[in-house]
Amino acid sequence: MIVTGELSGELHAVHLVRAMAGALDVEFSGMGSTRLSEAGVRLVHDYRDISLTGLSEVFFKAGHIWKAYVALTRHLRETRPDLLILVDFPGFNLRVAKAAKRLGIPTVYFIPPQVWAWRKGRMKQIRSWIDLVLCILPFEEALYREHEVPAKYIGHPFLHTVKPRYTSDAFRSMFALHEGAPVITIMPGSRQNEARKHMPVLMDIVRLLQDRLPGLKVLLPVADTMSEAFFAPFIKETDGVTLVKGLPYDCLAFSDAAVIASGSATLEAAILGVPSVVLYKISSLSYLIARMVVRVSHISLPNIIAGHEIFPEFVQSLDAGRIANRVVSMVNNDRSAIQKETEEVRKKLTTPDHDPYRIACAEILQFLERRYGPVPETP
Repeated sequence: MIVTGELSGELHAVHLVRAMAGALDVEFSGMGSTRLSEAGVRLVHDYRDISLTGLSEVFFKAGHIWKAYVALTRHLRETRPDLLILVDFPGFNLRVAKAAKRLGIPTVYFIPPQVWAWRKGRMKQIRSWIDLVLCILPFEEALYREHEVPAKYIGHPFLHTVKPRYTSDAFRSMFALHEGAPVITIMPGSRQNEARKHMPVLMDIVRLLQDRLPGLKVLLPVADTMSEAFFAPFIKETDGVTLVKGLPYDCLAFSDAAVIASGSATLEAAILGVPSVVLYKISSLSYLIARMVVRVSHISLPNIIAGHEIFPEFVQSLDAGRIANRVVSMVNNDRSAIQKETEEVRKKLTTPDHDPYRIACAEILQFLERRYGPVPETP
């Protein structure tokens, strides 16, 4: 059984499912959306009614969250899977892990909670309920082992998956991107509640950039969890913004700079070497709570991994003028220096075997053999 609660985690889950299906005779069930279903996972629940951001936002979806939890724990009791794999989404998934522990079902956590950033108290729960942690950040393995949690660093999946689909010439031809004219990608987030908060300021930033960067083309990749219709009211009065469905890595790879809502997309931009500004706005209550509990000095993974600021961060107070100034500076002056910094981030994420899903599959296979003895391979 595999459980994920939002798009970025589901993408990793799909790759892991395919790697495992290629190595052993296995049947999957769990929580995801159409992507996991198409990969052969029998869905117990679709996560799209519980995907959210922020702490206070949980209250507004409490009923949906409870319904999902009941469905999954019932499935655990009735089917008794040989293994539970949790992917990210810790607030929900740790509760599922507790239920699995009570039933004697072993649990592997793939992409574990970021206890190094906040809620370090979760480490006690992880030690009690999780049998193996598969880490994707280089400093996590030592932290978990220090707290007596079995852990293995497998490398970051983005190094394997974050690649443009088209060549630069082909992509530019598709979207009429003229040679020499600046291209900016804006990414407001993959959930409606965060995109709704970010789009007004992003449009203000775009209008300021259009005055200062002649011929500017702006790309807005539409996440699979969103519709183009959602963005139509925001962009209707702003010329030069092109909605692009399904090609986020191409948009980033062939842009001069990006403005990105904090999340996994910031690390994607770093891996692709795109100078970026990071912004984030949540509800006032969520922000106040976060200020009290978050222990890191940066919110974006490239900056956390580097140990200093590579991408400028604007949190809660989103001044369109200041953000536009940083973007213009990136396009005109800072691009090469920032790309050198992002290359260092890439090096820190690299492992000898560049396929983290294959490593994760091997670790899971060894875990199953220790638990059950020899397991059947793919016919």
